[in-house]
Amino acid sequence: MSAVPAEIAGIGSTQQKLRVSPGFDPLKAAVGPQEYFVLSRIDGLQTLRDVLLATGLPVERAISIVQRLRSLGALLVPGEPDPGASPCPAAVARVPAARAAPEPSTARGSGATPTPRIAPSSQPVPVVTPAASVAGQPTPALRRPAGNQPPASDVGDPQPEHELSLPDTTLAELAALREDVELEDRIRRRILAMARIADGRDPWALLGVPTGSDARQLKRAYFKLSKEIHPDRYYGQRLGSFAVRLSFVFEAMSRAYARLTSPERPRDAQVGKGEQPQTPQEYAAELFDRACQLEVSGDHLDAMKLFAAAVRVDSQPRYLRRAASCALAAGQPRSAVEYAKKAHSLAPTDPSSARLLAAAFRAAGKLSDAEELLVLAMALKSENDTLTSELRHDLAEVRRLLAQ
Repeated sequence: MSAVPAEIAGIGSTQQKLRVSPGFDPLKAAVGPQEYFVLSRIDGLQTLRDVLLATGLPVERAISIVQRLRSLGALLVPGEPDPGASPCPAAVARVPAARAAPEPSTARGSGATPTPRIAPSSQPVPVVTPAASVAGQPTPALRRPAGNQPPASDVGDPQPEHELSLPDTTLAELAALREDVELEDRIRRRILAMARIADGRDPWALLGVPTGSDARQLKRAYFKLSKEIHPDRYYGQRLGSFAVRLSFVFEAMSRAYARLTSPERPRDAQVGKGEQPQTPQEYAAELFDRACQLEVSGDHLDAMKLFAAAVRVDSQPRYLRRAASCALAAGQPRSAVEYAKKAHSLAPTDPSSARLLAAAFRAAGKLSDAEELLVLAMALKSENDTLTSELRHDLAEVRRLLAQ
């Protein structure tokens, strides 16, 4: 991974804290999913360097995305005014009622009837929340002050629909809802609700849109969900069992979006009618999804069977790493070592793969092998400070066990 440069052409210092232009509409600008994800990470609080590292993308790719967003007018540097903002409404909204501007002097001395002026109210805009919607109609949108309008892309745009009440909640879901993690209850419920339908049978439901929705609706739903449940958004936070669930649900949602928007796929309500027979890769992906669902629900042994089948058909590093993690959770260190070795052989310069294999060695009682691998992993170049810290901690723990 390349180091983040001190400056970026067309933007300036990477120590700046960029912000998003309030009037920028990502849909009108036709930004892609990766570009939208990078855009959602920019909040005016983090430096550009921190944003580039937090995306998890290669630095060169992240920089090119930021430069394109800047060229589209999406990003503002510190002190730069919003090019589309009008100063008048905001200025009026900021004037307290007691200091409202006086009547124009020309109106007083000329005998003309002055135009009445309405002073801004000092009272907050009331929030009206109906007890229930009428005849299934959505709750009316809240009126906002003129100077506090949301971005145009969010006005009148409904949230993706999922069953957040979680009927027939399982014991595993109840335990997850009670976990001490850094996630809002609404986010937890959405992740659990999406995990229930992540088997690929109904991609429309997974994206939270009505069957047969057009490309614009699909794109809006995908962008909103990406901003809410992308695993990188919660990097370094305490997630507990939701760390696995987040990755699983996000990957399933991304596949559903790709499936519904691919020009090579039928667009009928059931999606499956008239399709070509499954390719081996598609079959492996289906097995992998089902295995992930079993793992998330706590059924590690049955999940292991499906992971093994998926890996036999398509030995992707992602499948192998997930199978190794599941084997560790299932108390099968030999299988974990086997899967982790294969994953590490496909990505020998990835510190994360090395750490996983070291964990498998440690679970299998091969502490010397784990120590050697962690030392090598520490020598690999990484911009991920958290991963480096975790490797250092793992190495110290292994050496402590060897000293006993």
